[in-house]
Amino acid sequence: MAILPAMHLTLPRLSAFATPAITIAALGLPIIVFLPPLYAQAGLSLTTVGTIFMLTRIFDVATDPVFGVLGDRLDTRWGRRRTALVASVPVLMLGVWLVFFPDANATEHGLLLNMLILYVGWTMFTLSHTAWAAELSADYNTRSRIMGTIHFFTLLGSIVVLMLPVVLDQLSVQATMRERTALMGWFILLSLPVFTLLAVSTLQEPPRLTTANLPWRSAITTLAGNRPLLWLLAIDLLLGIQSGINGSVHFFFVGQVLGIPQYASIYLVVIFVTGLLFVPLFMRMSYRIGKHPTAAIAVFITAVGTISLFFVPANSFWLTLAVFVFVGVNFGAKDFLMRSMMADVIDQDRVTTGVDRSGLYYAMLTLTAKVGLAASVGIIYPMLDMVGFDPAGANDEATLRGVRIVVATSPTLLLFLAAALIWRFPLDRQAQEKLRATLAARQGS
Repeated sequence: MAILPAMHLTLPRLSAFATPAITIAALGLPIIVFLPPLYAQAGLSLTTVGTIFMLTRIFDVATDPVFGVLGDRLDTRWGRRRTALVASVPVLMLGVWLVFFPDANATEHGLLLNMLILYVGWTMFTLSHTAWAAELSADYNTRSRIMGTIHFFTLLGSIVVLMLPVVLDQLSVQATMRERTALMGWFILLSLPVFTLLAVSTLQEPPRLTTANLPWRSAITTLAGNRPLLWLLAIDLLLGIQSGINGSVHFFFVGQVLGIPQYASIYLVVIFVTGLLFVPLFMRMSYRIGKHPTAAIAVFITAVGTISLFFVPANSFWLTLAVFVFVGVNFGAKDFLMRSMMADVIDQDRVTTGVDRSGLYYAMLTLTAKVGLAASVGIIYPMLDMVGFDPAGANDEATLRGVRIVVATSPTLLLFLAAALIWRFPLDRQAQEKLRATLAARQGS
């Protein structure tokens, strides 16, 4: 596979290329944390909101592979990834406008349609950017460096978008969820075109490995037979559900179970700052012990944090802060290591098929993350309904105890299962180097 010269992959160039991750993070976090409560407070039931957010994410089961295949087969003189990235911007901006600035009388049908538009643009953008990043290098550690840089900016974007409502809360004690999401929406709309222009003008797109395509039967058979792929997707699905559960109930849990709603946004900032600080550490750790052992350690530490939510007392600022530090550790490892591991999985597919399908493979990784997040809302909100939780605040001690049990135990079980699977991931550094040697020999011949 042709790659860019090492001199082109300097930190300033990689940083410029990674800046769109700031906007995508600013988009993704509100969808999990702020938008479901916004529409629930607008009059839609918890079950309705959870179902719509789940259904629209499941819609990506069809769109992600389609856009992945189309992106792999796209051929223009400006490059396939660059062209798709630019084309996705107006679609994504339209979706943001419709979802983040709802009418006063929101309806379930309007929410459903607007979320579908948003997800189409989001899918086009993220697949193009991630596949482009994966094709910049064939080296095991350099891939982690590239994905780690992008993840650093992702966490930076999460912190920025979380600080916006914090600042708004300080300026206005009466700031509503609608005002918070509107401020986030404007940040996304203004930053997206600027960062996209910066990314597409910084790095060249490497040439395609091959223009060959597989018949659809062979394409499906080889996917189903790629054991590391299936393993990685199962892990990503579990982590997506866990992350979505924690995010979608965060304001309810901190505000009503712990009784300190004024600190809810601050704790979210703590989670992402923790992740940001741990990115360099986990990057260096992955160089030494490998990607999947590093990821397993990070997941286990976060599991300690989530189970601690069962024990932390109400009205305890500092103990709660310590718990959310543990919860945030995995934010410094999960996303960039999973993407870097997927780049290695793609090498195995290239050896097997001789075809370059980076877009399709990252479409499946994006798909499992989205399905996991969607399933989390569709699972946890009905569970809150079952224990009798009232988002308006009329809850007795028994109900709050039930919420605590649900919120503490369900993500912890998922994290322990994910850590066990990650630890046994079948594609390590030595296996990836053998795959690269095979590909290099083919290319040389």
